[in-house]
Amino acid sequence: MNTLLLYLFESTLCLSVLFAIYWFFLRRETFFQLNRFYLLAMALFSVIFPLLPFRWTPSDPSSSVAVLLEPVMITPAKVEQELQANLHWIEIAAAIYFTGVIIFLLRFVLQLIQIQKITRRFGIRKLHGRRVVFVDRGYSPFSFFNLVYINEAAVPPDSLPTILKHEQVHIRQHHTVDMILIELATLMQWFNPVAWMVGREVKTIHEYLADEGVLQNGISRHKYQQMILDETMGLQVNYLTNNFNVSLLKKRIAMMTKSKSKTWAKSKALIALPVVLLLFFFLTASSFSNSETMNTGTPEFTPIHLLSIPGPVIQDKQKKEKQVKYVSPVTGNEVYTVVEKLPSFPGGEEGYRKFLIENIKYPETAIKNAVTGTVYITFVVEKDGSVREVKVLRGIGSGCDEEALRVVKMMPNWNPGEQKGKPVAVQYNLPIKFNLDKHKKEEPKK
Repeated sequence: MNTLLLYLFESTLCLSVLFAIYWFFLRRETFFQLNRFYLLAMALFSVIFPLLPFRWTPSDPSSSVAVLLEPVMITPAKVEQELQANLHWIEIAAAIYFTGVIIFLLRFVLQLIQIQKITRRFGIRKLHGRRVVFVDRGYSPFSFFNLVYINEAAVPPDSLPTILKHEQVHIRQHHTVDMILIELATLMQWFNPVAWMVGREVKTIHEYLADEGVLQNGISRHKYQQMILDETMGLQVNYLTNNFNVSLLKKRIAMMTKSKSKTWAKSKALIALPVVLLLFFFLTASSFSNSETMNTGTPEFTPIHLLSIPGPVIQDKQKKEKQVKYVSPVTGNEVYTVVEKLPSFPGGEEGYRKFLIENIKYPETAIKNAVTGTVYITFVVEKDGSVREVKVLRGIGSGCDEEALRVVKMMPNWNPGEQKGKPVAVQYNLPIKFNLDKHKKEEPKK
């Protein structure tokens, strides 16, 4: 679940930041194809970039890295895990998110079915060399892929050729493909208002491009503007179609009369390059540093800077190797702290939490003395999945350290981690929080 939350965070951040550049620097320019390309590239980047496997981490051989497991809380009644409440809201949020995805996916499919039904019902005919579907409903003229849909009875004969030229621009420039890509991107970020704004902007640019294409075909700008002012069009079929849109009438007429932007204004798009680089370093580096704050209790355990790992560092020619492995002073084997595939406990995160909570007993001495705090245990999951080198990195005494050690040593074999397809030993740090209820803490004072 943490992986999903991190992906949505990174994807939303990318889309929002890059759209802000468009909104403040490019939106009012008349380079419609550039703006179209920018919006599409921006949407694809925000969807794909967070999925890429590469991650950058600063080279600092003096700092060690360990895989930190999510803390587990132990109480005298051996109940809850520390993040049980957090997990509960995360599960609710995930359910809401996937419900939204399913709803908008169904909406997308129904839109395709609706267009298919209209096409099958009315059939395809030829008009002025174009494939046209004549409908008998109050739909505004629209195009979808290489088909134009028109209610011939509602369109004046003298306006029909111009409308066909308008829709032909949509077809020739493959605007339907744009709308499908944007719809899919919006589906993944349906909760993000910026995603919906991107869709509206793409449709607006499509209309600018279609108007520009009509005017370049020799149609008088004044007559064309008068025509779209006089036309009373019907309803839009659905969001996927490129309609002869009169709802954008004011914007379209203003853009037709706007002076062409200076060529140098195209360079504004270059502002996105340093922003993309900043996003790259921020998002990739942040997955290694400060990732403890993003840890949400999921089996996708995150590498973080924590405590020094004992043992000499391998003097590898590549600095990055100094960070991802060390030589165990006990076995002499290489132990990794960053691997391609992390070890997994039988039953996943829920399994290891359940094992610890059911087996760790709150020491009577600690209860009597009202001792609370976090015991940090370090251990290594070997190539065969066995748990070795279990020791206390930081303890709180009163029997809590010994109890935590005892139970961690009892762990069953894990599924081993892998590096380049081969099993390797991986070090973990596990915080175990011992916590007393308020009445338990006050009990010794009575």
